[in-house]
Amino acid sequence: MSEWKYKRTNSKGEKVFRRDTNESIDDVERYLIKNKIPYRGTGTPMLYIENKAGKEYAYYYTTGRWSIKKNTYNHHYHSKGIEDFVTNYLNRFADEQIAKQKEWMVENATD
Repeated sequence: MSEWKYKRTNSKGEKVFRRDTNESIDDVERYLIKNKIPYRGTGTPMLYIENKAGKEYAYYYTTGRWSIKKNTYNHHYHSKGIEDFVTNYLNRFADEQIAKQKEWMVENATD
């Protein structure tokens, strides 16, 4: 794994650092296929990866940044690579999400 490196200074005068994962798209896809994790590509260095509850995450394989898929991505988190992302974050709240989905279905069921 690489370490954090200075990238640039932003318009607010803050230093911006970046940590590359040194993983290729082939490395990431092999890992996801081997572990039977659903994903789809976007033609960019980003994949949409689905957890076991069906929730999608945007994952940038070049830097390990990720976010919950939504219309705007104003907050990203960092992982050290695909294995770290899957192990520590992807299904972290999946069981709670599944329970909420079941609860909603029961509450909104029609006879």
